Amino acid sequence: LGYTYHHLYNLNVTGLRFFTVYGPRGRPDMAPFKFIDRVSRGLEIQQFGDGSSSRDYTYISDIVSGVISAIDRPYPYQIFNLGKGSGTSLKDFISIVQDKVGRKANIKIMPDQPGDVPYTCADVSKAYKLLSYKAKVPFEEGIRKTAKWYKQANEKNEVEICPERQANGLGRCPSMVNIQPIQSS
Repeated sequence: LGYTYHHLYNLNVTGLRFFTVYGPRGRPDMAPFKFIDRVSRGLEIQQFGDGSSSRDYTYISDIVSGVISAIDRPYPYQIFNLGKGSGTSLKDFISIVQDKVGRKANIKIMPDQPGDVPYTCADVSKAYKLLSYKAKVPFEEGIRKTAKWYKQANEKNEVEICPERQANGLGRCPSMVNIQPIQSS
């Protein structure tokens, strides 16, 4: 559809593909937020498979830089991947969360999820060449920043950070088990 509009109406069209974006105020149904939240609260997290699966997690500021670069450098028609450009294994991810939260995770090992791919990673070579895009925030640093935000927001009650009670978290978080109703006074 984008290419058709470019072709018919001579519009510049740029498509951006984001790879597992995370950071402060991130989606509560995504693993970075869920793991930081649940490890911080001493709740169980689920590890699907042996922990060797890998994802390209991209810190929000790197995505913002890529979007700005795409706006500043219009092309007639292009699609760019915006990601870190390297994967982080689930085992390493959990270890980093434990380190940055300062708590050991209560891990329940589950079988692999049907249809889950073992590895995702953005090929950012075209974005690097045409947009000068390069992710700058290492995964460990991004998790540190996110865990710090989580702790501060939780202490100040600034943001409801309990995915079990958020509409978009409840139905899509398989790790939500034994949910207890909150007693109001």
